[in-house]
Amino acid sequence: MDRRAVQSRCSSSGAFTSDADMSPRYLYPLRLVPSIAVSVLLGRKRAFSVDAVELISALVSEPRVENAHLIPREEPFIVATNHYYRAGYQVWWGIALIAAAIAQARHSSSEIVWLMTNRWTSRLLTPLTYLLFTRLARTYGFVSTPPMPPQPHYTKEAARAVRQVLSLLDSSTKEDKPIIGIAPEGRDSPDGSLIEPSPGTGRFLIHMARRGLCVLPVGVAEIRGVLTASFGPPFVLGAWPESNKKEQDRRASAQVMAAIGAQLPAALWGAFRTQIERVAVLESSGAKPQPNDNSTVALSLSEKPSRQMPGET
Repeated sequence: MDRRAVQSRCSSSGAFTSDADMSPRYLYPLRLVPSIAVSVLLGRKRAFSVDAVELISALVSEPRVENAHLIPREEPFIVATNHYYRAGYQVWWGIALIAAAIAQARHSSSEIVWLMTNRWTSRLLTPLTYLLFTRLARTYGFVSTPPMPPQPHYTKEAARAVRQVLSLLDSSTKEDKPIIGIAPEGRDSPDGSLIEPSPGTGRFLIHMARRGLCVLPVGVAEIRGVLTASFGPPFVLGAWPESNKKEQDRRASAQVMAAIGAQLPAALWGAFRTQIERVAVLESSGAKPQPNDNSTVALSLSEKPSRQMPGET
């Protein structure tokens, strides 16, 4: 299979464009913003899934969700997405679309514990955004983490966030384990394409996977002027016991990022283009990637279901 065929196969969600004239308009609901502000100031809890639905409903161009039938209906999981970026777009729009889609698919209160940055790094904004973002995280039950890539003086803070997530998983039963949400890259890329996660991200993903969570990859992008979230098949993250910790970290990050990239247009594959193309070739030839294979994108939990949506006959 040549490169053109691979790109066509893996970017079936549509043509990617960075033309600002085709970009969706993002408007905030007039009632929602002051309501959230009051909750943040007073320390009141809110359900992000509820606010996400209202936030998404305000978009001028109706967003699109692809492959929602792949969302696990009962078991907990790690939802992993890309940190899509362009000027005029903020990552929380994609996060809100994912949260709304998962809540609708599971037909229950399915709050996601997202990992979110606790500050923007600039001399003026750092203290202000730290105060705002940490309060926002408490309001929604998120886990706040230091900016990526981590600076030496943020090491203890990052470790504390990791322990908080793992403690949350350890203290919950199989029936009430939370859904964990993460954008492994942890930061914007200049052109919106995939970039390497910071060191340690892969090991963190492995620790969560060992606690019984599969990975649900989601690619977010603006496609033909429409904000789109495309879900991929859930998979069990590899373990690679024969590898040292540094190699395990690299391979886990690569496996998750390539699975996300397989749900994106080829123009956004970025640093993981080679892995995505390699897996596409393997799958097209009938070979099933193995969980410890360097080229692995995803080891599905089951055969890919039909594209029939819940409620359809």
